[in-house]
Amino acid sequence: MEQVIPTLEQQFDLPENVKIILGGYSLAGLFALWASTQTDLFYGIAAASPSIWFPGWMEFEQQHPIQAQRVYLSLGNKEERTKNTVMAAVGDNIRTLHSRLAERGADCTLEWNSGGHFKDADLRTAKAFQWAMEEHT
Repeated sequence: MEQVIPTLEQQFDLPENVKIILGGYSLAGLFALWASTQTDLFYGIAAASPSIWFPGWMEFEQQHPIQAQRVYLSLGNKEERTKNTVMAAVGDNIRTLHSRLAERGADCTLEWNSGGHFKDADLRTAKAFQWAMEEHT
């Protein structure tokens, strides 16, 4: 916020009202969601298979809500089917987070993909950014 964004705005002569989208896959997706709880700088978040199973995340987000206007969430349909009880919470957590965002009036979507966490990570990430960049009504 203090170095990277101002440098990009200067280097690329971006307009002051440029829409900034932050995102990533897995832990990077969780980071993007977390970063949006810290500032309203990000217009959109592209969170593909975010690691929102992380202990304490859901409580943290409730106390520090995501501030982005547009949020893309996705998960593989096999990700919540794991013997690890901590990681198995990802399915319920993503459903809850999607509901919270919708209740707050965010333009959000939750997309389910076939497969587990490691299937088509590159394509899922590209799809997340594409959705976040498109205009929705």
